Amino acid sequence: MENIIFLEEVDSTNNYLKARCGALSDGTAVTARIQTAGKGRRGHAWSTNDGMLPLSVLLIDPPECETLTARVGLAVCSAIAEMYDKPPELGIKWPNDVIVSSHKVFGILCESMRFGASTAVICGIGINISQDENYFRMVGLPNAGSLLMLTGTAPERNTLLKAVVSEVRNRAAMPFADCLDEYRRRLVNLGRSVKILGADGERVAEAVDVAPNGYLICRNENGFFEVGSGEVSVRGLNGYI
Repeated sequence: MENIIFLEEVDSTNNYLKARCGALSDGTAVTARIQTAGKGRRGHAWSTNDGMLPLSVLLIDPPECETLTARVGLAVCSAIAEMYDKPPELGIKWPNDVIVSSHKVFGILCESMRFGASTAVICGIGINISQDENYFRMVGLPNAGSLLMLTGTAPERNTLLKAVVSEVRNRAAMPFADCLDEYRRRLVNLGRSVKILGADGERVAEAVDVAPNGYLICRNENGFFEVGSGEVSVRGLNGYI
């Protein structure tokens, strides 16, 4: 597979690319059988086992960095759909969790850094492929699930990997305006009451739309306002979604 690095074990696929981004070409991807010190949004730690697919893709000077997480989410949805004759219903919980049957099946963490005159964005992706319900109960993740658990079928790991990398590369070059309607259709938050958890406390509002910059447009008794993914977490009023 072109420009895909396979490792047996790594602390973090994102860290691997960060340390080498100046020597690697745009679109280079890395995956590992085992990841020991991965992380998600807002510093949440996660590691992997054989039932998970961790990968990261290096993008150099991508356009519209502020919407990259949204476009990568759509890319992985498309790649997963390719694996099934009858694809599962894939929704996105703003900004970066993909949902099947109310369970999170993958998350995304995009990190940027400067090197020379360029900006590198490393898109980290973790997909739950084949763990069972007992695994998620054991690790204390009741809202998570795997593709096998939720659809009855686990995609072949390398076939899914190749499809994800191809879709991420394609979506990274696509303007968000061309994806916005699709993103709206996939968002499970829209029309729901949500809790917005930020440094200044908790607010309750209705999620009503997505702005052209990828921000979530919300409404409460004080009117409309936008929230960015780097500022807050969003939860359902009565649970995860």
